[in-house]
Amino acid sequence: MIRVLLSERIRKTAGRLPAEVREKAAQAIADVAAAFGDPHQHRGLGLRKLARRSYEIRVHLQWRVVFIHDGKVLIAYEVMNHDEVSLWLRGQRK
Repeated sequence: MIRVLLSERIRKTAGRLPAEVREKAAQAIADVAAAFGDPHQHRGLGLRKLARRSYEIRVHLQWRVVFIHDGKVLIAYEVMNHDEVSLWLRGQRK
């Protein structure tokens, strides 16, 4: 099991989300913490690698939780929609 930290950014964003999405995001974060490092479980969760150190998991029709793997811990960075994830990734690659 990997330790997952919540960023300040995700804490602020979560408050603006509908309760159903918040609950699903919290469950997804817990599931990722339990399964990270086991590719077979990643597939079942829908955890997908975005870039060298970043991952996403779909938590609702349009919402994803973006994680950053920072060595020994995983940081739950932000809850974004698909388009926001794409924009964020483009900014990370510059």
